[in-house]
Amino acid sequence: MQLTFPDGEHESVALRGEVTVGGRAGNVICLPAAGLAPLHASFLADRRGLWLRVPAGVKGVHVNARPVQRLALLRPGDLVCLDRLRVVIKGDDEPAIERGIPASAPPAMTDANRVSASRVILRGLSGVHFGRAYTLTEPRAIGRQSGADIRLDDPAVAEKHAVIELHGDRVVLRAAGKNATLVNGFPVVDAVLSPGDQIAIEQHRFVVEAPGLPGRGQEGDQRPAMPTHTQTIKAVKMPTPVSDRGAAPEPAPPRDPHSLWWLICAAFVLAVALTWLLLYAPRG
Repeated sequence: MQLTFPDGEHESVALRGEVTVGGRAGNVICLPAAGLAPLHASFLADRRGLWLRVPAGVKGVHVNARPVQRLALLRPGDLVCLDRLRVVIKGDDEPAIERGIPASAPPAMTDANRVSASRVILRGLSGVHFGRAYTLTEPRAIGRQSGADIRLDDPAVAEKHAVIELHGDRVVLRAAGKNATLVNGFPVVDAVLSPGDQIAIEQHRFVVEAPGLPGRGQEGDQRPAMPTHTQTIKAVKMPTPVSDRGAAPEPAPPRDPHSLWWLICAAFVLAVALTWLLLYAPRG
């Protein structure tokens, strides 16, 4: 990944190790004219991902318009604002973004398809759509028009900017006209999206969340099929237990229902005999 500067304050910087940003000489990115603190923030790439670190006391750091005080995990396409400086996290795999999309909209889904497709969502990362989740059981129109499924009330956005569709196990971005959308920081018109991809339309950002769908680069037999239902447990016939010798155990002999009455009668006679002895036996 790399740091890019859409307003041209600095050339792009590859993210290797820790990249410090500030107004003091000695930082990897030194911009004294940008109004930054001596050390305003640092970007650190490790095995867990890309982290934004903010020193104690530094204000004015935002990721996708959300304030950050100490630490934030970043992903390709994120917009980081350091006071007035804008930095976009750009991925390294632009050629891997597939541009060839289906020629027509997807067919209507069956009830079973809708159940499995409901786990594929577009989640808002900034603005009024922050935290909101939009399922792709139906194509989602994005734009400024009042009838858009995801309305972006922004004069810089087209009336109908694009449509997000689900074609089996492929999430498709279909532009309305020639409107470009940033996917992981790269401008595209039409594209096949992968789980974790971030799309940006002006200042509005969304991320694709699709548990179980193939990541970018998985093709052919590696692509798991979208399940058509949620019930996958099959009935299992259990074998009948047998004894150590391989034969079924013999059933227990039935009890005689009259034996209980003989016991009751014997107890009654014994009780009567004891009572007679206590009352009428001769005493010395």
